[in-house]
Amino acid sequence: MSDESAATERTLPHPTRTQQIFLYIAPFPPLAFFKIWASLGRDAVSLLIAAAAMLAYCAVVIALALRWDKPTYFDWTVCAYFFALFVSLALWPETSGTILSEYAVTGIYICLFSAAFFPTILGFAPFTSHYAKKRAPKQVWGSSIFVAINRIMTFVWAGIFATCIALSLYPSVITRALIPIGLILGVGLPFNRRFPDYYLKRLGLPPLAEMRKFGRPTENSPISTSNSRTNSCSEAKSPHLSLAPGLQRAETGATNRSQKETTMKVLAINSSPRNDGISKTGLLLDALVKGMSDAGAVVETIHLRQKKINNCIGCFTCWTKTPGVCIHKDDMTNELFPKWLEADIAVYATPLYHYTMNAAMKAFIERTLPVLEPFFEQLESRTSHPLRHSVPKAVILSVAGFPEASVFAQLTSYANFLFNKRLIAEIYRPGAESLNLPGMAEITKDVLEATEQAGRELVQSRKISQVTMERITRPIVGDFNSVAKVTNAFWKSCIEAGLTPREFHQRNLVPRPDSLETFMMIMPMGFNSGSAANTKASLQFNFSGEVEGVCHFEIENGKIKAKEGASEKPDLTIESPFDVWMDILTGKADGQQMFMQQKYRAVGDLSVLIRLKDLFGKREK
Repeated sequence: MSDESAATERTLPHPTRTQQIFLYIAPFPPLAFFKIWASLGRDAVSLLIAAAAMLAYCAVVIALALRWDKPTYFDWTVCAYFFALFVSLALWPETSGTILSEYAVTGIYICLFSAAFFPTILGFAPFTSHYAKKRAPKQVWGSSIFVAINRIMTFVWAGIFATCIALSLYPSVITRALIPIGLILGVGLPFNRRFPDYYLKRLGLPPLAEMRKFGRPTENSPISTSNSRTNSCSEAKSPHLSLAPGLQRAETGATNRSQKETTMKVLAINSSPRNDGISKTGLLLDALVKGMSDAGAVVETIHLRQKKINNCIGCFTCWTKTPGVCIHKDDMTNELFPKWLEADIAVYATPLYHYTMNAAMKAFIERTLPVLEPFFEQLESRTSHPLRHSVPKAVILSVAGFPEASVFAQLTSYANFLFNKRLIAEIYRPGAESLNLPGMAEITKDVLEATEQAGRELVQSRKISQVTMERITRPIVGDFNSVAKVTNAFWKSCIEAGLTPREFHQRNLVPRPDSLETFMMIMPMGFNSGSAANTKASLQFNFSGEVEGVCHFEIENGKIKAKEGASEKPDLTIESPFDVWMDILTGKADGQQMFMQQKYRAVGDLSVLIRLKDLFGKREK
């Protein structure tokens, strides 16, 4: 079993304490008995019978281990040892009997060394991990720190046992018993107690005692503990390590990335305060996430509006008293920061507020301070703090109402300075408020499809192609003056109605045009292409009153085109005061009633007039 497979190993049974003590002790009695039996000068036949009895005993122990728990490497090694003794005594009784009488104790140390050294060399889980899993929760078994510490400790114990083998070759009680026992009790067990905290300190993580002292949050906290038994790893009596549950997330990203599964993990962070369906940030982020998921990434989307994230107070507790752990016990510490550390890519999705990211996203980024160490270092003539963990690659996604791409200049400057070489993509969508307008449906569809493609490309190649980026940022409306006029008409309508934009959209209202040009842009926004699929018509308007002018709309194949001036062959011509028709357009007046009261005239195919409500009816919310 490889180190990677250790993380997915089946859940071990939970033997009773009596059963567990028996399984821990069970391999040693046959070794001790056979050593004493052989040292008494027994003949080969007697040794053969003893070896057979010990082999049967080991088989029973393994059977019980399979029933109660799981056999250890040591169980299998001792069983193999007595099998080898039985075969050698059966084939070469005299020679084997002589060697065993002299070096029986060496066999004990050979068993211990073989169980510790060879499985790890062959790519199996470290020898000590079996014992560690009795105290550590399953969530940390796949932790790279858990695996690394157990591997190091396994090799240390293998070195101790190898030394004992060499010492046992010299026929003396001192070399065969006293010194080996001294090594195990004076070197092995102290190392077992102190090494985990030493290793954690080098990684910038708090020692286990501090993690217990400062932890006490929910079980999802990076420094949480599940129960008192879990926290007793520093007091272990046998050569193993039980890693605190706090390390299931707060492990170093660099080591984690070298051993975790190949599936890319993405954390998508949405700082928009708006709900789904209204937020343009969420609209693009959903498309990006879909593309990344389609490409095989495991993506989790976090909405910061649903989380409690306290502001960083600059106390530097996370740099001194609890290195790597924030003093605040909120959603950032307990959930988001650990998930951020585990991610390969973090997508920072924020609406553009005052030409940069909004406060929610800034608070999130500021609370990642524990990932840094306080020391000064210079890289490329730039002073910075060293990282205590490897951090995810960064993707910035932002939307703005302004139509110019230059509106993102301050945000891109900040993002490039902050993330530097870790910034692998920037997605900026100007003029985003137009994305949900009915008349922009085709462009919006292409933008979202391109954003999905960007997600796939990020997973596959860690970058977005220029062609895809051009599709995402394509102009929605090319003429600034037209955009400004429609936008201003929308805001005027909100002000006159005393409504916020959200309330305006929730009521499914239509901005009131204040000129022929804005009418020609807003009228198609209510066009229902589905209802007009089989319709071909030319609809002309002759306006009088406050706004005078002529324009027409060509409807064909479910599409509409607005054109200034008269149509060559209009199917229907509507002659109306501008204000009257604007009242009808915005729902303040009923079109049929206005026609009956002769507030406007219709000349031509009146069936088109009758169908106007279907062709230009308000779209569903």
